[in-house]
Amino acid sequence: MKRHGYYYYIDEPGMREIKAGDESVFTMPMLLSLDEYWEVLHYIFCGKKHNGAAPWGYIVPLRAENYIRDALATVHFIYPEQVRMAKDALFSISEEQFTAMYNFKELKKSGLYGINWRTKKERFDKDLLLNFHGLRAFFNKVAQSNDCIIFYIV
Repeated sequence: MKRHGYYYYIDEPGMREIKAGDESVFTMPMLLSLDEYWEVLHYIFCGKKHNGAAPWGYIVPLRAENYIRDALATVHFIYPEQVRMAKDALFSISEEQFTAMYNFKELKKSGLYGINWRTKKERFDKDLLLNFHGLRAFFNKVAQSNDCIIFYIV
């Protein structure tokens, strides 16, 4: 079974309910999916699998400080200021600069979740560009509404 990364946004009172365990992350609709590329994208932006530095580490927030304990999924969050920082980082690079941030052959050998020996370069590049544009649109929208983001892997 593949593990997929999903995003949704929520206001700060709702975030506090989720962090306190009063509300489940599964009560909100999934608004953006990274499919199985969540770890690959974090690595591309940060150069490591987890705990990437801000602001790039907020895009796919696999940071220990942003973790919420949940029995059914791996859940991370970011606050509105962190959302704005991530949005600014995403818009600071072009599509060409994004694709120049990774080497397909090196990623294929890396052992990252979402890429293996059967992964085809053309499909991979296409999927990553779709995710890049999806992330830009999503973070832009959430930054404008001044909300928090929940990212979960299930």
